[in-house]
Order: sequence, then structure tokens, then C-alpha cells
Amino acid sequence: MKTIFRTLGIGAALATVMAVGGISVFAQDGCSDLDAINALDAKIRGEYQKDKKAAVDDGKQYLEKYGTCEVTKDFSAWLKGRIPVWENDLKIDVSAKRQKELHDKFDAGFTSKNFDDSFAAADAYLKEFPDDASNISLIVTLGLLGPQQTAAKNTKYNANSERYAKMAIDRLKSGNAVAKKDGKYGFQIVCDNKDECISGLTFGVAYMNYYGNNNKEAALPYYYEVTKIPGSYKSNPYVYGTIGDYYFDTVLKLKDEVIKLQADAKAFAAAPPAVDASEDVKKKFESDVDAKIAAVTAKTAMLNGYLERAMDAYSRSYSLAKNSPQDKQYGDNIYKRLQGLYTARFPNQSQGLDTWIASAVTKPFPDPTSTVNPITDDASATSDKGTGVGESNGTGVGTPNGTGVGIPNGTGIGASRGTGVGAANGTGIGNSAAAKTNPAKATTATKAKPRQ
Repeated sequence: MKTIFRTLGIGAALATVMAVGGISVFAQDGCSDLDAINALDAKIRGEYQKDKKAAVDDGKQYLEKYGTCEVTKDFSAWLKGRIPVWENDLKIDVSAKRQKELHDKFDAGFTSKNFDDSFAAADAYLKEFPDDASNISLIVTLGLLGPQQTAAKNTKYNANSERYAKMAIDRLKSGNAVAKKDGKYGFQIVCDNKDECISGLTFGVAYMNYYGNNNKEAALPYYYEVTKIPGSYKSNPYVYGTIGDYYFDTVLKLKDEVIKLQADAKAFAAAPPAVDASEDVKKKFESDVDAKIAAVTAKTAMLNGYLERAMDAYSRSYSLAKNSPQDKQYGDNIYKRLQGLYTARFPNQSQGLDTWIASAVTKPFPDPTSTVNPITDDASATSDKGTGVGESNGTGVGTPNGTGVGIPNGTGIGASRGTGVGAANGTGIGNSAAAKTNPAKATTATKAKPRQ
């Protein structure tokens, strides 16, 4: 009978297990194994403060085996509350370990100057930890790296650095960026505050494009943006000097075109039709002379427009540099170039450059991406020696190497009505070199240093 009852008891227990999901046969059988229960209990209590992973694994095993036992009710309830906390702590620990691993790779890249590793580490960090407020300093650092490398004649990192610079600017402008405790941004390369960061990063994009990628048109909007926003680059003479250089390159090109047109017009006018030529031939000749003079006048008007744009930008650069000890030499070179440009633009005015400069800097700065309008001088204001555009044989605006721009001195073609050739001194631009300018400085941000 005892055997029968024992067998029936086992059957009832199995029926109960099959009816209630999630509770194993072993859990019911183990409730009486106090030695095993106490051993696993002690093991978990010894683990959870020093090895949470083991505590989680053993805790789950404990609940599976003994979680429904009356004798373990209190400890099981405690475990059910602690295991989720321990699992979250483990996730945090894993994240912290991964963050440190990526930060170490980022820092090592700077130490070894293997910046590819730094970019790779930052790319991974932003992907894995997009909500970490500290990642703005990774972004700023790499955004400022490119201009420094460009200044060192290394353009390898320009594309990646520009990508990070634009990312940093967007985050800083949107307010989605948290500074370090000292209010600064960046690690190995640092900017002092939000405005300085945006200013320096915007300048950096311009600098990389202008001097690194030789894409001057792409640089201009960023140079202009720098002049409109807060930050030290708003008052940087090299910003305006670089824009002046951009205009100056076009001045040189237009100068050559004017000279070519002048020579063509002079040669054409020097061979008028014979005296006994028909009236139709004479009229055709006069019409062609007028057309050539008109072409010279139009090209000269465009040259005048670019001359004044260049003078405007250089005037601002000179005004900012002249009183700065560190930029005085740069300012002196700019002033020499201004003298040449002013002479080319106003050949009949030996004085007035300083007044022109003082007036220019009080006006709104022209957007360098906007259309440059031609400037045609009033014929009544020109020299009484003629109204033509002269062919310069002097020391006018030239290549950006050397010194000074002299006074044009030519025998240009007058605004002929008929077949005459005027004796105009004109506004020709000669071929001598102008004052050399220097590339804009890469950045005023702190130079590379260990992470803070």
C-alpha cells in the first residue's frame, strides 16, 4: 500500500507540473534540498558586489530551481528585484569599456599622427553612442584638424575634416551640444566657447577649400559667413586679405584681356582705308573701330569693378592688420598692393588712397559670391588728353610677387569718331608685380595637446 500511495503521489506531482507552465519538476523536487539552496544562496551573496555577470547567471539559476519554494520566498523576491539592476549595470560597464577603447584609439591616433585611426574611432563612437553629450568634443577636434594639416601642406584629411566641421557647426547652432566643465569644446584641439568654435570651424572649411583643395569658389561663402558671425575671425585680416586675393586673380586676368583688346584696336586703327576708298568702306572701318573701342571700354569697366572689389577687401584687411604687431608686415604688404590698385583704378589721382580706405570700411562688406558690376567712368571726368583707354607700357598691376604697382603710361587709342587715333594716357594696367600676400592663418584654436 505504501508503494501504491508513493506512486500516486508522484503522478499527482507530475500532473501539477504539466498544468502550470514555467515551473520545472526539479524546482519542486529541490525545495527540500536545503544544502543546495544554502550553497547557491551564499555563492550569489558573495558574487554580486564583485562579479555581477556571475551573480546574474547564478541568480537566474536559483530562481529557476528554487523560486517557487516557500523556504526561499524572501531571497527569491530580493533576487527578482536585483537581477534587472545588475543587468543594467553590466550594460553600463560594457558601454564604458567600449567608450574607453574608442577614446584610447582616438587619442593614440593623435599621438602617432595616424589620424585615420582617430577618424575611424570617432565614426564608430558616434554610431554606437549617438546620444553621448561629450561626442561634440570629438567632432570639434576633427573639424579643426583639417585646417591645421592643410597649413602643414597635408590635405589628406580635408574631406573627413570638412564633414566633421559641418557636423559640429550644425550641432552647435542647434544647441545640441554640451561644453566641457571649463566651457570649452574639443580635446587635442580646443576652442574656447560656442561662438569661437563656430567661427573657427567655418573659417576652417573656407581655408581647406581655398588653400587645400584649390576650390576658391567653394570657399567664398564660408569666408563671407565668417565676416557676419561672432568670433575672432570676424576681425581677422587674413580673411579679408584672402577675399582680396581672389578678386586680385581676376584683376590680373582682366588686365591681360584689356591689354590684348587695346593692342588689337590700336593695330586695326593704324591701317585706315585709302583716301580714295569708297564711303561704304570708310564707314565700315569707322564702325569696326568703334566696336573695338566699345569692347575695350566694356572690358575696362569690368576691370574697374574688380579693382574696387579687391580694394574694398584689402582695405578691411589693412585696417585690421596695421595696428597689430604680429600682423604689421602683412598689413604693410597689403598697403603696397592697395597703392598699385588705386593707381590702376584712378590713374589721374596721385592722392586719396587713405581717404578711399577710410570710406570703404564704413560700408557694408560686399558678398564675394555676388555679381561684380562693371564701373564706367564719366567721360567728362577724364584727362583732357583724350577719352580713350591707354595701352599701358608702364609698371601697372602684375603677378602677385614682388613690390609695388606703378603708374600706367601708354599711348592708348582715343574714342575715335572717324579714323583718328587719340593720344590718350588712358587707364592701362602694366605688367609689373604687386605686393605679395600670405595665406590666411589656419586657426587660432589651441594647438594639439593631450586630452583634458
